Amino acid sequence: MRSAVAEHGGEEVKEIGDGFFLAFDDTDRAIEAMIALQRRLAQQRDTQGFAPSIRVGIHAAEATRVASDYSGTGVNIAARIAAAASGSEILVSETSLSGSRRSFGETGRRSLELKGISGPTSVVSIDWR
Repeated sequence: MRSAVAEHGGEEVKEIGDGFFLAFDDTDRAIEAMIALQRRLAQQRDTQGFAPSIRVGIHAAEATRVASDYSGTGVNIAARIAAAASGSEILVSETSLSGSRRSFGETGRRSLELKGISGPTSVVSIDWR
């Protein structure tokens, strides 16, 4: 995970239980990093018989940086999108994807009701296979 993040210009902000909070300056780089990570894990499952199945949530938003951490509603939205993803899925908020400079394959779209967020949040499942 760390090498895929570093290769795409991301930053590991912190570990949260069995998860990670990552930050990128660019949505496309975040998506590309998570596609690379999912592919590496799938390859490891094929060649070595095991690799964890991870859920990914991506949301681009303004956040407040305090020391080496971030806070803000956008951080909460990203975490809730990740929690809604199934194993080996990359979910991206539709608003984040609309700002993308490139096209990513999709496996579906859906609307989520996220705790503490008013109204539905539209998300896109990215095809990384």
